[in-house]
Amino acid sequence: MRVGTAPQYALVGLAGLLLQLALPYLSLRAGLIVSSSPIAIAGFCACAGFRRQARDRRGRQRLGLLLGAVSAALLGGAYALYTVGAVVRDGTVLDDAAGGLGILAAAVTVPAILVAVPPFGYRVARATYAIDVVTVAGAIFATAWQFVLAPTLVRLAPDDRVVFLVTMLPEIVAAALALMLMSRPGAEQYRSMRVMAAGMGTFALAALISVRNHTEDVPWYTGGLGAVYLIAGLTIALGSWTAVLPGDTATAELPAGSWSTLPYLPVAVALASVGVAYGRSGTLSPVLVWSLLATVGLAMFRQFLNLLVVRSLLADLNEQRRRLDRLAHHDTLTGLPNRGAFYDRAREALDRAQPSSSTAVLLLDLDGFKQVNDTLGHAAGDALLVGVAERLTAALREGDTVARLGGDEFAAVVPGIAGPDDAVAVGNRILEQLAEPISIAGRHIRACASVGVTAAAGPGHDLDCLLHEADLALYAAKAAGKGQVRRHQPIAAGEVVPGSP
Repeated sequence: MRVGTAPQYALVGLAGLLLQLALPYLSLRAGLIVSSSPIAIAGFCACAGFRRQARDRRGRQRLGLLLGAVSAALLGGAYALYTVGAVVRDGTVLDDAAGGLGILAAAVTVPAILVAVPPFGYRVARATYAIDVVTVAGAIFATAWQFVLAPTLVRLAPDDRVVFLVTMLPEIVAAALALMLMSRPGAEQYRSMRVMAAGMGTFALAALISVRNHTEDVPWYTGGLGAVYLIAGLTIALGSWTAVLPGDTATAELPAGSWSTLPYLPVAVALASVGVAYGRSGTLSPVLVWSLLATVGLAMFRQFLNLLVVRSLLADLNEQRRRLDRLAHHDTLTGLPNRGAFYDRAREALDRAQPSSSTAVLLLDLDGFKQVNDTLGHAAGDALLVGVAERLTAALREGDTVARLGGDEFAAVVPGIAGPDDAVAVGNRILEQLAEPISIAGRHIRACASVGVTAAAGPGHDLDCLLHEADLALYAAKAAGKGQVRRHQPIAAGEVVPGSP
């Protein structure tokens, strides 16, 4: 059976309920022994579970699991001392030592979780997460102050008040971290750490109930404290034997669902409790006022960071769109528009053509390109294509379009020319640019090409027909000896097209 399944956690809850029902019928000594000894065993079992997981991990996750083992060992030691103190009937010193170990266990839990859980990829995300933890901790503190801390501090000596607050701080921070961890996206990857955080958060709740019971001088298990203690300890033990899953960036980005609203619960409770307190007395203590001011300030600062995150995400999204658009419409080798982009731009240029001007369509094919690939290698062939693309761009105007259709075939559309003679002049200008040697791998290579051109006067011409005419002209240029420009000549009636049956 897999450790940490829902039925097992249900059994943990049932065990806590049975213990709570039995405690009123047991003596104080028997109740402490029955309550503390299972938690001590659970702590040591959790230590063994985390150490077992650490053997299969590396890096920061291994360190975090080892810290979790230390925290669990401290927890087990604390409740072992509580058990011994109840057995010997005089456990004042042992109880003080156990309390210290419990505080250390909560303190070690915080770095254990922070180290074991994968960090956020962005600094702003880490900052907002830290602010959320502090905000939730402040909300828990505000609620605890009204119902537990303030009444307790009144009964303590001035020198003991600071010590009391300092001892409660790790418990409150652990509870806040537990809520934030359980709400974090992708938390399924590190379920054992999430369960450990939940267990420590439950111990924090138990500590507050314990302080309240002590203040009101009622039996220690009042308010379900016995059940809360046992459930917290057994939960940590079960969680320690649930494997931390390997990192998965896709899973890590999944939303946390209803868990994501969990941190808002203590904030809502704190605001409601403060509102009720103010409605009853008409005043608020300075501690609550400063807590609320700090919470509001952190919330405003977090919103500012959220704006930065949104701006960063939008910038990333726009960059991704730009890259996808370039990949979809440009040749990956030369950076020129690809066949699809050429067809779109060429048709647009033909549609916008003025009645008094012409539009040239050119097809260019490199001569002897296969020989370059065969003798110098494909890397040299690619470099030659890149160099040709640069020369073609330099030979044309800013508003003209040149594209790579595939292989060593290029095409260009040149709007706004006077007529067919200008189209031929553009082809000759391209050959002049290609006549300059291109440096490739320490060698100078002259690119040779044949160009076929055609020209269409005014708008309303079909691109496919023009490309067919340019292709016929290109065939004629190659047939004439290559390295030349040929303009499409209309076929006279009865004339046989070269290459046709």
